[in-house]
Amino acid sequence: MTYNIAPNANNISYQDTVINYLKKDGGHVMVLTDDQAFSTQLRLTLAKDLGLTSPGLFTALTDPRVVLQELQALLPGHPAPILFLERMINGQDLSFLVGQIKQAYSGLKIIILTNDVQRDRLMLLHEVGADNFIAKPVSINTLIEKMAFTIKPQSKLGQAIDFAKGLLAREQFEQALAASRKILEIKPGSAAAYLVMGDAHRGLSQYDQAHAAYEAAAAAADLYLAPLQRLAEMYQELDDKENQLHYLNKLDQISPLNVNRKVSLGEVHLALGHMDQAEDFFDKALTQMNREAVEGLSALSSRIAEIYADRDPQKAEKFLRNSLEVKGKYLSKSDIVVFNQLGISLRKQGRWRDSIIEYKRALKIAPDDANLYYNMGMAFAEGQDFIQAKANLLKALELDADIYKASAPIAFNFGAVFLQSREKQRAAQFFQTALHQEPGHASARLGLERSMF
Repeated sequence: MTYNIAPNANNISYQDTVINYLKKDGGHVMVLTDDQAFSTQLRLTLAKDLGLTSPGLFTALTDPRVVLQELQALLPGHPAPILFLERMINGQDLSFLVGQIKQAYSGLKIIILTNDVQRDRLMLLHEVGADNFIAKPVSINTLIEKMAFTIKPQSKLGQAIDFAKGLLAREQFEQALAASRKILEIKPGSAAAYLVMGDAHRGLSQYDQAHAAYEAAAAAADLYLAPLQRLAEMYQELDDKENQLHYLNKLDQISPLNVNRKVSLGEVHLALGHMDQAEDFFDKALTQMNREAVEGLSALSSRIAEIYADRDPQKAEKFLRNSLEVKGKYLSKSDIVVFNQLGISLRKQGRWRDSIIEYKRALKIAPDDANLYYNMGMAFAEGQDFIQAKANLLKALELDADIYKASAPIAFNFGAVFLQSREKQRAAQFFQTALHQEPGHASARLGLERSMF
């Protein structure tokens, strides 16, 4: 017997928001990504889950070079579209494009698509204009929810904040102040309300009150960049270099990847006669630009290596090494996946000793990475050195007690190494885990039988 489960009320509300946006408000969904699977998921979510099949509602792009002209053609008929923007395409970081698009088309909403959630990078994207983020893979419900929240607030409080912002946009500053006080009655300590209050006071040239409101907004929400940005801008307008410098420094501590801010910090230090500090920030700006260019080249090499991974391990090795070499002194824990890929590529060529050299290089960067120890254990096993293989698998278990549960093949590999090390009882446990995950795993069943004798 099957049971129909009533849809969650929130889910219905989110669906209605997206449907109304596209059917009644002249909305449009555009996606710029080289991830065909996500593009297809988004199109099918609109068509099948929301019933939005009319032509002209959805545009899919893969080339960043055409996005601005596509938007220019689209906006006369759809003044407030949503753009799903892949953070990296073909090794190119598209963070710069977010700021360009937002400056040209302020009504557009941008949702960033990413496979990682590096805090500094997300802070920068938020700063330059990203409205929301999606970490892939994403469920259909989450996808609809993200769209709904990006289109408009889903609570009365959010709607009240939007109303107050509308008053600010029309320069009705006294009314905006009154609206911000009402929001604080609904939610005492609301950072968004204090931000509106600060903007209203600033619009009325009441700078002391604006300062107090912005500080309250910053205190009410950790990592909230907007009030600090407003304070830096306000003191720049007032030509108060010391206070401008104070808030630029605060912003740089929270979001350190913003190259333009480092230039602004250098400029203010120079105006204050701080020659060494100015040069230091200008140097940091150039270093950051170089690092981002390097990361783009590295990501492109990794992507090419993935294409070669199964077809030509030697070619994959070439591009993986290039990915690591161009990073040079900028290697970090985010590059461990490349080291793992390189090790696997070398093992496919039978060069297990060379793979161990690469795993050891990686361990200097990430000494607590359980996957590195697992892969190094597998390399030793391929070289028939089961003493070292077992030692590395034990270290992997020490760092992550559940690592063998990740998949049936991994559990089987643990069992095989421990069986070779004559630890039959322990090996049997790993084989049982593999069979629990994949009952038809013939090798695991054979291993379990061997471990019983």
